[in-house]
Amino acid sequence: MPYSTLPDATDGSAHVIMVSAHRTERTGNRMPFDKTSKDSPYLRFLNREFGKRGTQLRRRLSNKTEVHRQLKDLRVEGDPIGLPQQHRILESASEITAESLGERAALKFAHGWSARGVMLLERTGSVRYFDHLSLREMDLDEIRARQRKVTASFRQRKSRWIIEELLQGPQPGPLPFDYKFYMFQGQIGLISQIDRNSSPIRNAFFDGNFRPLEDGRDFKLCPSKVQPAPPLVPRTAVMLSRWAIELSRLTDAPFVRVDLYDTYAGPYFGEFTFSSGAEVKGTITFGNHLIEEFDRLLLRAERSLRGERVMHPDNWSTLIESTSDAILAVHPVLDTQQYEHLAYYLYNHGPRGGLRLAEAHDRLSDGNVDDAISTYLVRAHEATAHWVRKNRRPLPATFGSVLRQARQDHPSLDWLTARARRPARLLSRLSAPFSATPRNGRDPDT
Repeated sequence: MPYSTLPDATDGSAHVIMVSAHRTERTGNRMPFDKTSKDSPYLRFLNREFGKRGTQLRRRLSNKTEVHRQLKDLRVEGDPIGLPQQHRILESASEITAESLGERAALKFAHGWSARGVMLLERTGSVRYFDHLSLREMDLDEIRARQRKVTASFRQRKSRWIIEELLQGPQPGPLPFDYKFYMFQGQIGLISQIDRNSSPIRNAFFDGNFRPLEDGRDFKLCPSKVQPAPPLVPRTAVMLSRWAIELSRLTDAPFVRVDLYDTYAGPYFGEFTFSSGAEVKGTITFGNHLIEEFDRLLLRAERSLRGERVMHPDNWSTLIESTSDAILAVHPVLDTQQYEHLAYYLYNHGPRGGLRLAEAHDRLSDGNVDDAISTYLVRAHEATAHWVRKNRRPLPATFGSVLRQARQDHPSLDWLTARARRPARLLSRLSAPFSATPRNGRDPDT
């Protein structure tokens, strides 16, 4: 749908960094991608926060060790947010040992961002580990060398590493999907689905109502760093959304990206991100219509932070926030094994998997549950099935279809392609002049 253009807002800075400078002409359903920080409050906010966190609270929440202490006592209907267990905090790369890493561990540079310095390690030998992020096997010396290199790339950053548990989830692959909620003080603007089980990583996007977005129309990806992926509605979508809303209101920022994991044990916290490096550096570019929507959400969030009353539209965020935590906490989720099987099918470009997930959620709604929430989830799964049907890769061409296309594209090759269907017969004809006995068994001289 078309959006009106917001008036420009100045931030008082003498120098403005341009963001998202990709430009595309409007053709058909393609949208322009030429918004910059010069004419977008949202992009200006990302630039300011990327250079330096705006407040002390944001700096504390960005600290991977400090934030766990702040969240450990937070509850929704008596249940805490899942926090990966932090096994050790290291002050030197030389402390990275087989004993400290154990069998499976997430190794993180405490002051890094954009996954720099993150290794998801699984032991393959006495001193060798497989990193699920880089898809490389390396020994401890190489791990330490890579971490020292990361430390050197962050200026004025104290060397500190966190070793925490490596999570698992019901999505395809050994690593759980990372669902990044673009939050504007309680309103979900967008959800980014990250699959780190491949290299480059695979990325899908939903709007704030869990409806899949389209590559080339709504967003663009840098193909050398990110590849598109089929969208997969998380098993715990309700509580993931509830926690994203709750966590966003802990901040003093009009925008924060709340990174969560959909694990076997439920929602787990990843981190707060106040400026997405992928957008600042052009790895991901959103269409103008999305940026304009983010601008509106950001300006509403700023008004909310000033204490003004803000009316929000009827959407998924408003529904989740207006529903009591007691109802949300008991909202049923799909059986883990059933979800795994159907999610695997959908993610491998089988649209029927999405339809079966929708049917399964529809059956769950027959009980005493919130019908509006179930309707959103059913429609979200149906939308993923439609997305996969529309975007799935074509089946490999058969030999016959290739030959038919060759004859159509190259009429001069008609004789060759026609006979290529019968290679044995063609070979026998070509070999006839060299045969002592003709194919009909008769001597031509008699």
